[in-house]
Amino acid sequence: MVMNADGARSDGEGSGEIRHRYEEQLEQIRSGLVEMTSLVLENTRRAGEVAIGNRLDLVDVVRDADKPINELYANLHDLAFHILARQQPVAVDLRFLIATTRILYEAERSGDLAVNIVNRVAAHNGFPQIPAIHSLLARLVEESCAMFAQAVEALATFDPEIGANAEAADDVVDTTTTRFFGTVHAHSTEIGLDSAVELTHVGRFLERIADHGVNIAQNVTYVVTSVFPDAEDTDATG
Repeated sequence: MVMNADGARSDGEGSGEIRHRYEEQLEQIRSGLVEMTSLVLENTRRAGEVAIGNRLDLVDVVRDADKPINELYANLHDLAFHILARQQPVAVDLRFLIATTRILYEAERSGDLAVNIVNRVAAHNGFPQIPAIHSLLARLVEESCAMFAQAVEALATFDPEIGANAEAADDVVDTTTTRFFGTVHAHSTEIGLDSAVELTHVGRFLERIADHGVNIAQNVTYVVTSVFPDAEDTDATG
C-alpha cells in the first residue's frame, strides 16, 4: 500500500529512510488486516460446516484457528498505537490508523463469534437435522460469509464503493436471519426447547459476523473518502 504523501508528518525531522520505514509500517498494518480478516473468514466458513453438518471433528480445529487471529490482533493493535504515538500522522494516514483500531475490534470479535458457534454445537453434541432448518442455516452461513468476504475485498482493494453499498447488501442476511428464527420457532416442539434456543444463538452469531463485515467495509470507505456511508446517507436525507 502507498499512502498519500499528505498522510505523514512533514517537519524536516526524518530522512528518506525514516519515511520509508513509516510507509513500510503502514503497509504492514494493511496487509496484516487483510490476513487477519481472511483467517476470520476461513474460520467462519469452517464453523458453518460444524453447525450445518454437526461436524464435531472440526470443533477443536476452529478453536485452535482463533489463536493466530488473536496474535495478529495484538501485534497490529500495538503497531498502530506505536505509529500514532511516534509519527503523529495526519490526513489519510491518521484516518487509516483510527479506522484500523475499529477494524481490529470488528475482526477479532467476528473470530470470537465463530468459536461461539462451534461451542454451541459441541455443547449439545450437534443439533437435530430438520430439512427446513438445515437449508436456511446453510443459506445464512453462505450469506454471512459472503458479506464478510466483501469486507476482506474492501481492505485488499481499498474500494470505497463496497462500504457504501454494504448496508443494503446486508439486508439479505437480515431477511434470511428472520426466516431462520421463524422456522426454528415453528419446529421448537419437534427439536426441543434447548436446541431451539441454541440454534437461535447460532443464527444471531452469524448475523453479527455479517454486521461486523459491514462495519469493516464502511471504515474503509471512511479512510478513502473521510465520510462514513451512514453519515453520508443521513446528510442526504436530512
